[in-house]
Amino acid sequence: ADSFAGSFTVTNSVNDVNRPHPRFSQYKMKNSGISQEDRRRKLLEHQKSKRDDLINHARALATGDFNEEQDNEEEEEDMDTSGSGEVRQRRLRKTYKNQLILSEWLVEVPVDMEDKWLMILCPEGRRNLVIASNGSTKVYSKSGKQVKSFPSNLPGGNRGQSRGRGEKHTILDCIFSETNSIFYILDMMCWDGFQYYDCDTMFRFSWVQQKFIENQDLRKKSRINPYSFQPLPVYQCTKQQIGEALNSPMPFSDHLDGLLIYHKDVHYNPGKTPLVGWLKGYMVPELMGIQVCSELMEQKPAGYGGMKTYLKSTFDKVDKLKKAEEEKLKADLDSMVEDH
Repeated sequence: ADSFAGSFTVTNSVNDVNRPHPRFSQYKMKNSGISQEDRRRKLLEHQKSKRDDLINHARALATGDFNEEQDNEEEEEDMDTSGSGEVRQRRLRKTYKNQLILSEWLVEVPVDMEDKWLMILCPEGRRNLVIASNGSTKVYSKSGKQVKSFPSNLPGGNRGQSRGRGEKHTILDCIFSETNSIFYILDMMCWDGFQYYDCDTMFRFSWVQQKFIENQDLRKKSRINPYSFQPLPVYQCTKQQIGEALNSPMPFSDHLDGLLIYHKDVHYNPGKTPLVGWLKGYMVPELMGIQVCSELMEQKPAGYGGMKTYLKSTFDKVDKLKKAEEEKLKADLDSMVEDH
């Protein structure tokens, strides 16, 4: 199966567990000739030699200071019809887009799952990029749009923090629960000016847990920390631990959206990757042979006939909508050309 582009919002504005997940729309049921297992191996080999300037990248995200020469021609054209402030907002939105690591649907169970993978249970909510810097905490959607700005107790997140050593900034990958005003921490890319993009998953997850043990005030809502920040528990991917986790009360009050499983050695490289897998709770018995509680099985959409059939039929529906949108866009462009 082709890889999912995997929007992982986690859910749309209405947290209805019976609606098709956004990532269904990216799934194509056809033979690519390369298995997920082969692509995982190649990516792990490739990341050893891949060295981007991650420190500068993290600093640019924190400060908003990006290469002004980028897309100059496009911006000059836009200046004819809009002000410079609007152009900058569009440029920043484009820059903050695609900064999260995205999963693929788990269609093949990894051969080394028990030894090399970790699991996080994900509550329903919106996937966000959270950046604390220059005395403010800003939240960006998956598409790069800034959706919130507030003070927080994250390093760099409020003006009352002492400057101290160097430049404070923190970058987190979160799921936001609107119901409970909680940012659940999935991953950590930077903390207090130190970047962890090129650290393996085991280290990043351990560091997240440690930082939130040391900084309990992040969990408490207050005037300078209006939203609670909480790490999500991490589980080993043994059948026993997966079964126990899915048959016990959830570690959050929101409904379960699904499972993310991470390869222990993967670095935080934004974009989709087969080294992070996604699965709905009710799909676990079918794919892994692990029984789950009746509450999760009741989340099955109406007419569910198995993973492969359901995902294919859902993609076909979305594909028709995409084609209709493309045809409409083409017609609009043709009309604009005719008008000129």
